[in-house]
Amino acid sequence: MTRRERIRTTLRGERVDRPPMAFWRHFYDREGSAQALADAMLSFQQAYDWDLMKVNPRASYHVEDWGVRTERSGAGPLAKPRVVSSPIREPADWDRIRPVDPTKGALGEMLDAEERIAAKIQGETDWLMTVFNPISIAADLVNEDAVFLDHLRRHGERVHGALRAVTETFAEFVRESMQRGCSGIFFATTDYGNATVIDRGLMEEFGRPYDLRVLEEARRGSLNTIHVCGPKAFVKEHLDYPVPIISWAAHDPTNPSISKLRPLTDKTFLTGIDHEGTLVQGPVEAVQAEARAAIEASGGARFILGPGCAVPADAPERHIAAAREAVLACA
Repeated sequence: MTRRERIRTTLRGERVDRPPMAFWRHFYDREGSAQALADAMLSFQQAYDWDLMKVNPRASYHVEDWGVRTERSGAGPLAKPRVVSSPIREPADWDRIRPVDPTKGALGEMLDAEERIAAKIQGETDWLMTVFNPISIAADLVNEDAVFLDHLRRHGERVHGALRAVTETFAEFVRESMQRGCSGIFFATTDYGNATVIDRGLMEEFGRPYDLRVLEEARRGSLNTIHVCGPKAFVKEHLDYPVPIISWAAHDPTNPSISKLRPLTDKTFLTGIDHEGTLVQGPVEAVQAEARAAIEASGGARFILGPGCAVPADAPERHIAAAREAVLACA
């Protein structure tokens, strides 16, 4: 099968020659321009021949146009840039958040990267653009999680106003991404889809309505994916989202396992490897054993092997290759 045939057959629940696979990561030292980012994504795709390509845009792309500033730490190419300036400190600051033009600034730069990626792989490999849900974007405009949560609880109307602006902006960004040929979006909740930071009530009020508006713009995408981040993830609460694929850290003991979630949905699962544990620490044999166990737990249907979240930048390449080899051995 071709990569596209394998993915699309998997989503229909039909037999494939082997399970498809998709892994993704940041290249923090190669995210400074559209060309560099596109080259990094394409190089990773070429090296491992993933069946589905997930584009990891610049780590701060979603908030730069509202005033977030970052800098490289000097700790080496694997170090994530740190935030040095955030636009929201006081409740009144939310009133200044307005919709921005997604074809300009940092968002426009990412659309440029998408065009460069599409020019290389369009028609050969399905690819997804990463989009964070609006509540996650709003949270990243604040200097501390505790401040953001306080604003949600005590100044909710002001935050709602900003969320409407963020949602309008990213609905348009998704529309632009669709026009550039992506097969869908990888819609990530970060910490605002799990109980480590937020409760269900706040998520339902400040998350879900805006999520669904962004996903409405992605409706023509055939491979839209909801990624419910972290431990204690509200995975079941997202099963009714209008997407065919769900991604989460199935290895985490606080989350539903593959076998426990399977009877509850006919969505395709994208998960299987402990990205922060096994994939970093190894050894190779442990990575391969975890891959085989995940494939077995899936029952061989509607399953894409992948990490529970983005592969850490310091994960050894031999461990990533080992996961790929375990899948190829199933053919």
